[in-house]
Amino acid sequence: FVFVGELRKLKGVDLMLRALAAIEAPRRPTAVIVGDGPDGAEFRDLADRLDLSERVRFPGAMPARQAFALGRTLVMPSRAESFPYVVLEAGGAALPRIATSAGGIPEIAAGSSLRLVESENVEALTAAMLRNLEDPAGATADAASLRDVIAARYSVDVMTDAVLDLYTTTLRR
Repeated sequence: FVFVGELRKLKGVDLMLRALAAIEAPRRPTAVIVGDGPDGAEFRDLADRLDLSERVRFPGAMPARQAFALGRTLVMPSRAESFPYVVLEAGGAALPRIATSAGGIPEIAAGSSLRLVESENVEALTAAMLRNLEDPAGATADAASLRDVIAARYSVDVMTDAVLDLYTTTLRR
């Protein structure tokens, strides 16, 4: 699993760590927490307390494309969001993802087969992580579904046309 973002409580890294710790043997997946921020030291301490130090790496900040290559599934355990570009970037890369229903994420995912997880729900996050481990083909299909939705709604051409249409409509008024 991979997380990409600012290391602060709002992003839910602690929830991801707790979910990872709840996945019992023989599974024992690993995670890479990419980013930097004010709560990074606290998350590292939590990983140690949860006995995850051998399963979780914190390499610091890096470009999203480089970070995506470090895991098979992007996890976005956010407590709150606005309109997170990392969902669009991961969608464009067709990277399987697990995300909460925080902020603008449901708007981005609407019309895709991506199932969102309730924010602050470690049990649901754990179940979603297990589902992706047990059904990688399903996770890949969900990623392709979201990629298609993002391409149809958020490509440069589509967004440029929408802005130009808005300007044209506004000027006619």
